[in-house]
Amino acid sequence: MIKSVQLDTIQLTYSDSGSGQPVVLLHGFPLDHAMWTPQIVALSDHARVIAPDLRGFGQSTLGPQDAEQGVEMHQYAADILGLLDKIGVKEPVILCGFSMGGYILWQFALRYPERVKAIVLCDTRAVADTAEAREGRIKTADEVLRLGTDSLVAGMLPKMLSKATLSQRPEVVRQVTQIMRSCQPAAVAAALRGMAEREDVTAKLAKISQPALIIVGTEDAISPPAEMRSISESLSHVQFVEIPEAGHMTTMENAGAVSESLQRFVTEMTGG
Repeated sequence: MIKSVQLDTIQLTYSDSGSGQPVVLLHGFPLDHAMWTPQIVALSDHARVIAPDLRGFGQSTLGPQDAEQGVEMHQYAADILGLLDKIGVKEPVILCGFSMGGYILWQFALRYPERVKAIVLCDTRAVADTAEAREGRIKTADEVLRLGTDSLVAGMLPKMLSKATLSQRPEVVRQVTQIMRSCQPAAVAAALRGMAEREDVTAKLAKISQPALIIVGTEDAISPPAEMRSISESLSHVQFVEIPEAGHMTTMENAGAVSESLQRFVTEMTGG
């Protein structure tokens, strides 16, 4: 069920289904909660699944200055805390972040550890942007505000999907493209500026004591398996799963394998 709450100057929209242990799914860039649709369906029989549209994405709104000033990862994390408080979720959640959602997860887990039961990291990174990448994001943010998102989507799509998906699975290509193109330029620019400013959390990973599941596509070119395995070595109580036949967009390229891994982990964490 799609619902919304008012948080200060923004309205946050979210999907809320099932009951029991809260599982929060944080989407990536430039996407919305629809990227989690197969996992929402699979998990809602076993848990309460909350999948927000991050600030500005999907049906959620931006703050007045967000497009120009950017939205840093800790602000997105604060939004999620505000959402949980607003809807009365006080117990620790299983927090799952995909790509940019993983950057937000780091901030949430480090700032509000008492609100986190376990974490799931899907196709994400712990390092900050290089100076070159940071400059590229700022430039792209300016271009998106002037020209729209078509060029960004065209450039990102080949990096998001495996070669096999791109050539043999037009329905997945269409679905991912549709979600990306639906994103508002202002939200895209705000997120680009925020990601450019994100911190390198590598040295802080040891502070995260909750059980962790790491999921990565075998052909992920953005957050490769080797990089995600190095993250796993810095965490305690960690499980590592490689998803075959998938690039970066594991949740849609091999939805069944991701859902199965998530379902198994949630069951373990809840003693079911």
